[in-house]
Amino acid sequence: MIHCVCRQINTAKVDQAASCGAKTANCVMKFCGTRFNCGQCRTSIDDRLQAVIPTLGEDKLLAAE
Repeated sequence: MIHCVCRQINTAKVDQAASCGAKTANCVMKFCGTRFNCGQCRTSIDDRLQAVIPTLGEDKLLAAE
């Protein structure tokens, strides 16, 4: 899914940024080396981060059990 049309930021890029520690849409933009243009994507990126951040590291937790 494309989250930011202006900067061509898709779900894969948001997920990659999250796996590197991004917790906000601003952090995703910095990770991608850009900044907001119109800002319409901010909510979509934040929603994706809220969905993906809790799942990060689950495979490590399962392996430890």
